[in-house]
Amino acid sequence: MCYNTVMRKMKKKRRQLSLRARIALCALFYAVILSFLGGLLLFNANYQHIYGSPEVKGGRIDFAGVELAQRKVACALSGEWEFFHDRWIVTDSDEGAPDGLLAIPGRWTGKDFGKGKLPAQGYASFRITVDGVEEGTPITVFRVNYAGAYRVFLNGTLVTESGTMSKDVWGTHVSGRLDMRRAFVADGGPLTIVIELSATRRGGLLAAPWFSESSSDSYGRSLRNFSSAALGVSSAAVLFVLLTTVFFRLKRDFSLSALMLSLFAHFLFSKDMLYFVPVPYGAALIVEAVSALLAVIAFLWHLHCAGMNASRTFHAVCAGGIAGMVVLFFVLGGTNFVTLPALGALLILCAYSYPLLSSRMHPAMRAIYAVLFAFLISIFAFELADGIGLILFGTEFIFSVEIMGMIACFAVLGLWRIAAAARQAQRAGELERELFRVKQTALKAQIKPHFVFNALTAIQALYRKDLAEGDEALAHFARHLRLNIDSDGEDMIPFEDEVRNILNYFELENLRAGGQLTLLLNINCTDFSVPVLSLQPLVENAILHGETAKRENGFIQLSSDREGGVITIRVTDNGKGFDPSACAAGVGLENTRKRFENMLNADMVVTSAPNEGTEIIITIKEDS
Repeated sequence: MCYNTVMRKMKKKRRQLSLRARIALCALFYAVILSFLGGLLLFNANYQHIYGSPEVKGGRIDFAGVELAQRKVACALSGEWEFFHDRWIVTDSDEGAPDGLLAIPGRWTGKDFGKGKLPAQGYASFRITVDGVEEGTPITVFRVNYAGAYRVFLNGTLVTESGTMSKDVWGTHVSGRLDMRRAFVADGGPLTIVIELSATRRGGLLAAPWFSESSSDSYGRSLRNFSSAALGVSSAAVLFVLLTTVFFRLKRDFSLSALMLSLFAHFLFSKDMLYFVPVPYGAALIVEAVSALLAVIAFLWHLHCAGMNASRTFHAVCAGGIAGMVVLFFVLGGTNFVTLPALGALLILCAYSYPLLSSRMHPAMRAIYAVLFAFLISIFAFELADGIGLILFGTEFIFSVEIMGMIACFAVLGLWRIAAAARQAQRAGELERELFRVKQTALKAQIKPHFVFNALTAIQALYRKDLAEGDEALAHFARHLRLNIDSDGEDMIPFEDEVRNILNYFELENLRAGGQLTLLLNINCTDFSVPVLSLQPLVENAILHGETAKRENGFIQLSSDREGGVITIRVTDNGKGFDPSACAAGVGLENTRKRFENMLNADMVVTSAPNEGTEIIITIKEDS
């Protein structure tokens, strides 16, 4: 095997990580994702303690000492509320006792308050008493992005309403935003907060309502401002990718454009857009789920185009597993086990980290794609956790931040691909100049004066001996000149034409050698092309340097085969051979190797040993 081939294979091997390294990095990827989720849930569990918010206990909460006007983040009313199943205590003037205490966030599904286990379906009321609010403080109570309809009463006054209320599930209409929200001015005494839920199949209130001083909404304003900024930047990023695809004609970049468009659509139909566009919440959730699925498919397609090593079997197993988790998610909806299929789907999706880390792409590209993949997984993890009630606070800000991070990665990818396109164009120019030089060198080598003189002298001698043999030799010489001259403007020619060129050249050399040369042909496939004048130098080396004419039963053999989508060309001789480790490959061999590699992505391996002949094997993958 020649030195350059060995170095090329060593370079590819260095790009591919060892099995142990791939497993370790894949485990690290899982650990990072699970750490993010664990940190998110830990923050959620300690939210009230972190922000100094009181907790609802036994149906009461005390805000004494809490400066509501100074808070940038609203207080979450989490804890034990008085619970009334299938009762609207304000609307229906129900003065009966509560069924018991129920935690918010939480479900009443399966709870037993002395009347048997409750079903998931139904409507309800929740009530708490608030102490310690200073007189004259304007108070608001609300919950945005709730997947249901509800209304809030403060001391019997309706202050917040979202969606169309009904005691029948089919009569409930969800808006996902606040249809009405107004402040209630505290009178210094206890406040009674009542939340009435419309009929639902989810069996609970999976998100705690917010309690805040109405003039203090800096968090909401910051969220909306950041969402607007993220929308503008993501729009610019999509436009940038599309323009670079059109103007630079980046190879395989259609997958990147599809990924950017699907993520952009997902962003548009995420919860952030409910601030800007009056989209019904149920419709927004459906489109959001579809756009999320398209984003995942587009991302995996882009990774495949970029060189991710994943078989069809792997894709099928992962797709089947995720589909099963989705079905299980809907089957377990409304129960406390719904988190298991959600987590299972995310972990199955994380399995793509292994083929990604196993790819032979540049290490920097692998790192960028791994970061992008982590962003994508975490976005959907946060949204799933928010949708099933595992997160107390809104994830819109996290989503916007991660979108900005992904855009930064896409910018790096875009610049990388522009630079790669520029390098490819430069290499194409260099290859064209090199090809022209090789052609001219080859033509000069074949039609050099002493070759022409010796061939004509031999032809003249044949004419004196036999007129027919002289005519045949002259015809070979004319065809040889014609093939060389006609190929001057071509890059690739059919393999059959290259074989004819070799035969004409061989007959002329054999004429000079007095008929001592032997050329064997074992051609099993011809329907492919090769670089012009690429195989003739290999036969020439066997004649001139292999000295097969001086060896007993010396021969040169040219063969071609096709098997499994791979074409193999062999040029073999039993000449004197050489030691590849003791001498570098000649100019002819090196030029031929470069041309096959650059024009057909083919490999050329030279095997030789002193007094044992030489074998040159060229392998061409037909899908390259």
